[in-house]
Amino acid sequence: MGDTTSTRRPIRIGNSSGAIGDGPDQLYRLATEGPIDAIFSDYLAEVNIPWRALEMIDNPELGYEQSPLIQLQWENAAEEIVNRGIKWVHDGGALNPRGLYEEIKKILDAKGLLGQTKLAWVEGDNVLDTVKPNLADIHGAAKIYSHLDIPGQTLNDAFKDGDVGQILSANAYVGLRGILAALEDGAQIIVCGRVCDASPVMALGAWWHGWSLTDWDQLAGSLVAGHITECGPYTTGGNFCGFCNLFSDPGSPEAKFYDLGYPIVELADDGSCIITQHPGSNGGVTVDTVTAQLVYEIQGPKYLNPDVVANLENVRVETMPGEKNKVRVWGITGSPPPPTTKLAVCSLGGYQAEMTLFAVGLNIKEKYESWKMQVMRKTDPSKFSKIAIDLYGYGFHSLPTSETSVNTGPGSQLRYNDPQSQKDCTAMIRHFVQAPTKDVISDFMNLFLTMGMAGYPGLCRSLDFRDGVPKPFIKYFPAIISQQDVTMRVHLDNVGKSDEGRTIDISPIQEEHTELFNGQRSYDPDDKLSWANFGPTRRVPFGTLVLARSGDKGGNANVGFWVRNADYEAWPWLRSLLTIEKLRELLGKDAYPPHDQFQSRPYQITRFEMPHIHAVHFVILGILEDGVSSSSLVDPLGKSVGEYLRAREVDVPLKFLLGRELG
Repeated sequence: MGDTTSTRRPIRIGNSSGAIGDGPDQLYRLATEGPIDAIFSDYLAEVNIPWRALEMIDNPELGYEQSPLIQLQWENAAEEIVNRGIKWVHDGGALNPRGLYEEIKKILDAKGLLGQTKLAWVEGDNVLDTVKPNLADIHGAAKIYSHLDIPGQTLNDAFKDGDVGQILSANAYVGLRGILAALEDGAQIIVCGRVCDASPVMALGAWWHGWSLTDWDQLAGSLVAGHITECGPYTTGGNFCGFCNLFSDPGSPEAKFYDLGYPIVELADDGSCIITQHPGSNGGVTVDTVTAQLVYEIQGPKYLNPDVVANLENVRVETMPGEKNKVRVWGITGSPPPPTTKLAVCSLGGYQAEMTLFAVGLNIKEKYESWKMQVMRKTDPSKFSKIAIDLYGYGFHSLPTSETSVNTGPGSQLRYNDPQSQKDCTAMIRHFVQAPTKDVISDFMNLFLTMGMAGYPGLCRSLDFRDGVPKPFIKYFPAIISQQDVTMRVHLDNVGKSDEGRTIDISPIQEEHTELFNGQRSYDPDDKLSWANFGPTRRVPFGTLVLARSGDKGGNANVGFWVRNADYEAWPWLRSLLTIEKLRELLGKDAYPPHDQFQSRPYQITRFEMPHIHAVHFVILGILEDGVSSSSLVDPLGKSVGEYLRAREVDVPLKFLLGRELG
């Protein structure tokens, strides 16, 4: 345990990375720019594991991320971490945590540090050797792996012929128990594979404060603390829709919105926390930057984790009085976790390629439709698993305008600005195709050579043809697996000794400490207020008043909307306005699958509220197609869904717009 006094101070945990390649200098900076007890790093996303699996086909000794090695060798980060006794826990091991552990040992050995610290690596998340035989058994004895959020769909159906040769990886999302065992055994640097993003923070909190593994409220609080800080600078101003006004000052509009600092969580014994950053860091921690990350990539009022379920509906986020860059998060309650955990299965899906053309000036839509018609006349859709030919932007007719308009035909009046450069009136036509074989893809790409001269006026494209070369793509299937089928083991080195140390077997969570999960609660407001309650309105972009953040979980996109504390009087209006049906209306054509030309089967949407932070949250199931690795969308991570919705116009009560620049 880190602190054995009866009143334990909060543990200070910094985040040095929110993604692969992120913050190469942050391990060093967190260790040297202020007091810190521990650092955790999140390098994995749902796409990393299959990338590493493809890598291991030709290089089986790899399969781990390089980012931890880059961070450890930045300046003298390794020396600072070891000599200051800072704990470092991360998921950079991906499919080969032992391989990364060995590389870290080499670095420390070369620096003369190996005898001064204790390392560990955790295995057990990689369940490929368990899942593949079960799927290959098609005669009734196989275990059933249900889809994570689509009732009735199973992984077994996807491989109903028993052909599992295309499966590259199968990883269970594991929890804090392996990390906690390593910490309790004295390990300082702990390498994991596909551990849940927040689990390092949860384990560090449990180790430091001595929590029981059934202290549900404390564990739930630490889960949310880890969630808020796991994406690094997303908490200090990155990807924040209010960035224009957040860090500016009268003398410098760009003040401090560069080289953003990374977040630190001060996790208290009761599970509440304060989010902050080292003094002097660029960016900033505010109620709204923290709220943005809080509502990001969640799936409903219950935040599921292998060790606890956190109830988010009563969460509170507040500025610490008189403190700069300090925001307190509290009000989270916990309950036992489900008996299952998430299982991510990735398999080879075939080949894909893309090509982009540009259309300039007038008649953008007609140019697009003419070109798509010509391409499809030469294409046999039955040979492809996916064809998407999409127009992005309408060029010069879609530019902002005030008064100017032009008649282009009966019943038609388009508004436009007079373009001042060719860039001002250029739109993009993106072609994305997937097929079982390379030849089919190559034939499609040849159309750009054989048809280009007969295309629309001004047809042009980049002369870099690499995107058009067929390359393998990954199919992603999110399932669930029993926690009893996941066995973790911790491997610990023997400091200063030649032998390999020892191992600790981690027992699965006791079944009596789990509860069946029956789905997320979804609801519209049952006490909607009439628009008459809010007075006169003006039609403006939604984002004039409302903030938002969106993200992905497989094929689903989530988006949370909220109003600032200063606009708290607008909360009854926001929750009354934002019903499930209203969100469908705001999504427009995007509320329906692209193949649903009659718009008769919209995506399923779920909704819940977090009233203390004035937020409404939605999940749009299936809008990202099959997820990151095989989506045809230009935004397969759902990062910009919220920004699109903030650009939609709605009727906003004038009393909430006072003092705002409306344009």
